[in-house]
Amino acid sequence: MGTSKKYGMNTKAIHTKKRVELPTGDVMPPIHLSTTFENTQPGEYEYFYGRSGNPTRELFERTMASLEGVEDFESMHSFGMASGMAAVTLIGELVEPGENVVITRDVYGGTTRFFSQVMTKRGIEVNFCDLYDEEKLTSLINEKTKLVWFESPSNPRINIFDISKYAEIVHKSNAYLVADGTFTSPFITRHLEHGVDIVFHSTTKYIGGHSDTLGGVVTTNNEKVWEILFEYQKTSGAIMSPFDAYLCQRGLYTLGPRLAMHSANAHKLAEYLENSEHIKEVFYPGLQSNPHYLIAEKQMDMFGGMLSFNVEDNINLKLFWENLELFKLAVSLGGVESLIELPRLMTHDSAEGTEASIDDDLVRISVGLENTEDLISDLESALNAAKK
Repeated sequence: MGTSKKYGMNTKAIHTKKRVELPTGDVMPPIHLSTTFENTQPGEYEYFYGRSGNPTRELFERTMASLEGVEDFESMHSFGMASGMAAVTLIGELVEPGENVVITRDVYGGTTRFFSQVMTKRGIEVNFCDLYDEEKLTSLINEKTKLVWFESPSNPRINIFDISKYAEIVHKSNAYLVADGTFTSPFITRHLEHGVDIVFHSTTKYIGGHSDTLGGVVTTNNEKVWEILFEYQKTSGAIMSPFDAYLCQRGLYTLGPRLAMHSANAHKLAEYLENSEHIKEVFYPGLQSNPHYLIAEKQMDMFGGMLSFNVEDNINLKLFWENLELFKLAVSLGGVESLIELPRLMTHDSAEGTEASIDDDLVRISVGLENTEDLISDLESALNAAKK
């Protein structure tokens, strides 16, 4: 794919070229499992060793950078990592002892655990903050701030933040704005276009799309940051395997159509739940009743497949999930199947006792690709069975 043409997202996902073409003319790129590669001369090579470069992983990394809007994606490719948390850890390496990080309090539980339990032991100050409190946010950013970290939509409350506005606030200092884009992928929000410096995804979720691959990916359009991350990735070794890179690349081919269906299903479920007598409040960016609907509309091409809600006091949550048939009680998200979880007990238990703690009655849904009427019927039946 030539860099001079402005292709659409689905075309980019399918037609980003490999750096080295095989003479066999494979229409779909094969998996390269070799861990070591022959030199033409000592020190002269296309690829050298699997940890520092692999054709399968590199194709995925180039495709992701292209989708994120990196102009020189062939050189400043993304970084495929062994898991979403390996991606978090890679970015965390940018922070030196004595510096600080500001993180939205509504954030993935693993991120909370990493920064509050691991990074603080390295002499790094970590501050969780309600990003809607701009005065508090501004007061926490100083000359020692290296990263300001957020999610939009956030996990698990599906909060929506005006990305461009926060980029402007953060860039008044020398800090980098970091976005977890797992809930959206670049098919919904291209964070770099809104002023974010570093964006990452757990590829285990929507990018892989079938709950059968583990990985993470980091992208930046800042050349200085890219050079540092390149060395860290190569040295730390927590790279994505060729097989996982193959599955993620294959996932990108259908990600656009899948997200369109995830979004359509989630929107209908959100409307149903908003009108249910069993539900206190629904959090979904596509609802016009959402106070941040206009912001979501501005920076999201679709509204996504994630939603959450608080149940009324007369609903027994244990009976609710025990009576579901199609929704599986499980962590993770972004697969073809619909999943439901209680964040306080499952993904965000490590946030207990912190500013990031979660309500007891909050339920999060990853809406899959089943028929919408079947999903609604499953929820309605379980809610009626769970009435106290």
